[in-house]
Amino acid sequence: MDKKNKTAINKQEDTALNRALLWFAAAMVLEFLLLLVDRYYIGFIADSAGIALAQALHVVIRVVAVLGLVGGVAAAVWCRKASVKCGELAFAPMMISAVAFAFGISGALIVLFYTAAVDLLCVLVPALGVLALVYYLYQKEFFVSALCAGVGLLGLWLVRRGSARMGVLIDLYAVAALVVLVAALVLLFCVKKQSGTLTVKGKKVVLFGKQTEYLPVVLSCIFSLLALAVGFVLGSAAAFYLLFGLLVWLLVLLVYYTVKLM
Repeated sequence: MDKKNKTAINKQEDTALNRALLWFAAAMVLEFLLLLVDRYYIGFIADSAGIALAQALHVVIRVVAVLGLVGGVAAAVWCRKASVKCGELAFAPMMISAVAFAFGISGALIVLFYTAAVDLLCVLVPALGVLALVYYLYQKEFFVSALCAGVGLLGLWLVRRGSARMGVLIDLYAVAALVVLVAALVLLFCVKKQSGTLTVKGKKVVLFGKQTEYLPVVLSCIFSLLALAVGFVLGSAAAFYLLFGLLVWLLVLLVYYTVKLM
């Protein structure tokens, strides 16, 4: 490998690492704010200062929800224009849009579901931060495998943690997760038939390399789908053991794809 190509590869790796760290840092900031909400809004101290702070947060959360959703839409429009202009996805406006939507959706969920939403978000946000690291630092097939396993893990956690206050969230998530996993499985078979590409509006989009091993990805999708179905049918006790089973599978994948990077 000549010096020019090596420099270009090093630059790409540095860019990927920096972007991964930015996403992870954004997730940690949101997680910190969620912990503050949990402490001073959900579990506030019933004295004059605590009640006043909770009342102020009651208003702030609603303002953040509205501004976040509006800002996310505006940044998405900006991202589209910037991407068309430069011929590739514009990272800065895309990240601003995603972060704005994250704040807006988080605020809306807290308004709608209160304690249940905070419990869910405190698990979901750091998980998304880890997924960002996987996306930029590992093979794309490992990212898809981790994403499918993550969908299953979150669903099983909801069933395990489930209660009357989480009933609506669990039902909504169950439907959404099963649809997403089935769609992902169908998409994987379509992409495999087209040697890692997908045709969108007459253009071929490369999703995986030609040497990609699809079996681990397909198994991740199937295992998550089966685990979710069994967990939702049999309830909390089964979900507990299935959750650990998926975690073990994810650990095996982590070791496997880490070795492949070496």
